Amino acid sequence: MTTKYWNAQDAGCGSLIVGLKREIGGIAAGGLLQVTASNEGAPADIPSWCRVTGHTLVSAAHPNYVLQKKDD
Repeated sequence: MTTKYWNAQDAGCGSLIVGLKREIGGIAAGGLLQVTASNEGAPADIPSWCRVTGHTLVSAAHPNYVLQKKDD
């Protein structure tokens, strides 16, 4: 299984969401995206984005998140 790492730093809601889409798009179905996101909105934004897009939030311990890309 492939794991890709992305440091989103303090990206706000809009930039964070665009970045998540871009970064997870570059991995195969079932692969993992490990994100570091220090923005105070990330604990709400990342789980919400996963629910809307169908990707799985494997773990969330702010500022570290692991997402699994859904099947294509």
